[in-house]
Amino acid sequence: MERMIPLEDGREVEMRRATPDDSQAIFALYDDVYQGAYTLDVVNREEDRDRALLDPNCYWLINICEGRVVGSVIFDVDPGQRNGKVYAAVVHPDFRRHELMYVTIQSGINALMHRDRLVDVIYATTRTASIGPSKLLKKLGFVSLGIFPNVHRLADYETHGLNAIFHPQAFAKRKRLPKLIPEVEGFYRIIRHTFNLEPSEIMPQRDVPRLRIVRGDAVKQAYEASQAAGELLFDFYPFHTPNFLLQTEDGAVRAYVNYEGKDGHGVMVGLKASVADLKIALGAVFDAARKVGVEYLEILVDAYEPEIQRAALAAQFLPCAYFPSMDEHEGERRDYLVFARSTLPLNFSNVQMTPRDRQFLDVYLQNTEYRNLVVKMHFADPQDEGEALV
Repeated sequence: MERMIPLEDGREVEMRRATPDDSQAIFALYDDVYQGAYTLDVVNREEDRDRALLDPNCYWLINICEGRVVGSVIFDVDPGQRNGKVYAAVVHPDFRRHELMYVTIQSGINALMHRDRLVDVIYATTRTASIGPSKLLKKLGFVSLGIFPNVHRLADYETHGLNAIFHPQAFAKRKRLPKLIPEVEGFYRIIRHTFNLEPSEIMPQRDVPRLRIVRGDAVKQAYEASQAAGELLFDFYPFHTPNFLLQTEDGAVRAYVNYEGKDGHGVMVGLKASVADLKIALGAVFDAARKVGVEYLEILVDAYEPEIQRAALAAQFLPCAYFPSMDEHEGERRDYLVFARSTLPLNFSNVQMTPRDRQFLDVYLQNTEYRNLVVKMHFADPQDEGEALV
């Protein structure tokens, strides 16, 4: 792997595989660039560093100019899996803007993946505090495969990207037709278009009931019959009469819904389902209700039934309010929680709230996907070459 890299200013940089004799000079480079804050033991700990430099499956490449190490990057190889990993790339600031790391990583890829045929895949993870590392890898032929939000914490939690470069044999040996659940199919859709792969087999959700829709006067009669039979898990929503019945063929799931057809607002007045299958049943009811126009479905959940509360939350119904002493039953009044699920995006732009309402909103948001969402935008810095390959 030894070669000389000419720079535009006339200097030449030697690129070669590092030996144990380079150990201290390598550490000095990382210590200088990161001011003592570099995190990997393979660099910081002398015994780990020396072990790696003697390891035949560790291809540690360095750049040397005028007697000092000015660049470094590590390739680890798993010969059994035929996988490689490239990481810990760093270039001294005085030698950036010369594509030194690009040439060095490219040389490593060519040697391991094409010349010696030791690996079919090489992957890398990148910090996303700047776009520089991702641009470098893309130029080398790496393809982005996903992200790891909040994967590590340095000064702040960081999101890292996963990238990989593939030899054609990696796909020649690939097992075709992945079997995916619907929730993850979107990831494969992105990858499939990139590599021109076959469609996946989407596995249907098990035990998701198919609900038949009944409407009209018969619904009220059926609801009263279910009430009389004591078969309803949910049996309380004051001042509302069901006008839609969503039920399975065998009657194991029956949802009684009031929907006036005005603005997508519906409430579930009653539900027959087993507690064990409640999450799936609630999800199926919401999906079926959407077919008649419901965009927002409200349910009342007993405040003394945590298993039902958990199932409602798992079915993406979010708690909105707590109504104490709401329903009188057998001589005592019971508290209820109001849960709701909506297809519509949250919009509080035209809301004026009291401090108390703001407290409720804060609690509500704790159960949404927005609770930890903080988006920061970063912009490319040409001097980032190789510094954020982790």
